[in-house]
Amino acid sequence: MNHSLSLPALLSTLLLSSAALHADVDPSDVPRNVRHFTVNGVEVIHRTSDPANHVIVAKTFLRGGTSALPALVSPAVHELALEVPVLSGPQGMNREAFQREQERLAIGLSIAPGRDFSTYTLRCTDEAFERSWELYTGIILRPQVDETELRNAKDRKALALRNREENPEAYAEFLADSVFFAGHPYGRFAYESDIAPITAGELADHWKSLFQKSRMLVVVVGNIDSATIAARINATLGTLPQGDYVDVPLPPPTAARMPRLVIRPTAGGRTVTNYLAVRHLAPNQSDSLFYPFMRLASFLAGTLFREIRVDRNLSYAPDADFTQARQSYGRISVSTTLVDSVWRTTKREVIDFFRDNVIADQYITSGLDGWMTSRYLREQTNESQANELGRAQLYTGSWRNAYGVIHGISTITPEQMNLAAQRYLKSFTIVIVGDPDKIDRKTYVVSDFGK
Repeated sequence: MNHSLSLPALLSTLLLSSAALHADVDPSDVPRNVRHFTVNGVEVIHRTSDPANHVIVAKTFLRGGTSALPALVSPAVHELALEVPVLSGPQGMNREAFQREQERLAIGLSIAPGRDFSTYTLRCTDEAFERSWELYTGIILRPQVDETELRNAKDRKALALRNREENPEAYAEFLADSVFFAGHPYGRFAYESDIAPITAGELADHWKSLFQKSRMLVVVVGNIDSATIAARINATLGTLPQGDYVDVPLPPPTAARMPRLVIRPTAGGRTVTNYLAVRHLAPNQSDSLFYPFMRLASFLAGTLFREIRVDRNLSYAPDADFTQARQSYGRISVSTTLVDSVWRTTKREVIDFFRDNVIADQYITSGLDGWMTSRYLREQTNESQANELGRAQLYTGSWRNAYGVIHGISTITPEQMNLAAQRYLKSFTIVIVGDPDKIDRKTYVVSDFGK
């Protein structure tokens, strides 16, 4: 075990991950101020920022997420196990003193449970880094579950799950995920009945199972040097057990091959508004059609808005997007009083259009500079950079692929985008929450999309 903390020794442990580097990453787009190394078994990615930027973000990615939970463990356990210790503070410090110290230092601590991985994030200033890091890692190493925070968190969670059907738009999205991912690791959800039996001991045990070095990827972005980061990690996270976590292969959901239509009434009676939620398969980042589909998704969203909102005034905010994941998927969401008309228009003027036509190159490149600019403006914060670096490492095996968007998008061909539409805009899972008597099922014949 190597405990050397000198910068030359640290740099000698660089993991270049060149084998996982995508061919469509232009080396000139990859910044030179990113280091990838290990410290006593902890995988670390560090990007230095300009000295004028005094914000430091440290984000610990925990491989596995809710899709890797044991069969009898509810996702609610995972979510509460992350939430409550971060609210309670480290052992040896009561909750009130911990909260006062957070306010004094103006630091932010947050968690984000996810299907593929979950994150625990520290945001602080460089001058407050030492004490902020103590609190951040103190919770990891010495978690406690405050009974008041546990009770309040359980009450909030139970109330949210109890009211899931009360919001028809959210209920439609939940049903779409449930149907599309039925029998798949992504198809696991918490229910109200899961909450009451959860104990403080169960949460503490699950927390410890998450914070093992085999699960962890630590990404730090800010005005701090790699040797300092290595020293702090070695003394804290480096003392955690190694563990033996390995991601298992994740197949596409069965529903991705079988078109589905599900109609449910709104809770408490009928309504004039119907909520349409659609799911379909999308390419993973390792797929050669990933960037063509990313560009296609932009066209889908814009065309859907024009056809549904601008030209026909059928909905206020129709939306099309896709979620990048170990198993990526596309989404279409529309709230409308005329849901049959919306779907007919969506099918004919949006989906069929892109499946049946090869878009001229000048239209694909038109507006590309503006699209790129808006994307990269959103990614200028230290936290967004940490997110992109971590996601690229976990999803592709190399952080360098975080910088492949410009080259990947700018080199796609019209034929690739059309192929992406033909391959992925099919086999839709369609969920409608609204008035079943106002919906013509024949409008949603989807067998032709299974080809």
